[in-house]
Amino acid sequence: MRRTTPLLLALALAVPLAAAVPAQAAQATERATAEQQAANLKLGTQLVDRFWSLIVAGDVDDLRPFLSPAFQVQRANGSGQNRNQYLAAFADSTTVVSDFALSKLRVTRAGGVLVARYVSQTTQMISGTEYATAPAPRIATFVQTPTGWRMTSNANFNAP
Repeated sequence: MRRTTPLLLALALAVPLAAAVPAQAAQATERATAEQQAANLKLGTQLVDRFWSLIVAGDVDDLRPFLSPAFQVQRANGSGQNRNQYLAAFADSTTVVSDFALSKLRVTRAGGVLVARYVSQTTQMISGTEYATAPAPRIATFVQTPTGWRMTSNANFNAP
């Protein structure tokens, strides 16, 4: 008759447990990842919506604190502006965005940086003429600061 030593017994019990732990950890990680992705999507949607809501409101003083000092905009026609140029043009603009719709939002986040890729459709009045633009792909980046999230870039990929 063979005797089971405490070491063999411990190994016999540990091997099945060791195999089960990674599977359980992977399931927990998947749940956490899905939950985090949902939270990131919600946050990204709020940030992009806030940007467009500020544009529609048309008040440069409300927009200024939302844009990072590092902010840049890139347009499909090749033009771009830094934060100061963008705010000055926004304040003097004859362009008014009166409505917007967002779709196909995709968000990634690493720590205090969030990137939102989406499609927007806007209704604009440019120099007294109303335009309904076709849906345009866009990408925006945001950085978390001690005072809240700030937009660092915005790019528009519609055909010029």
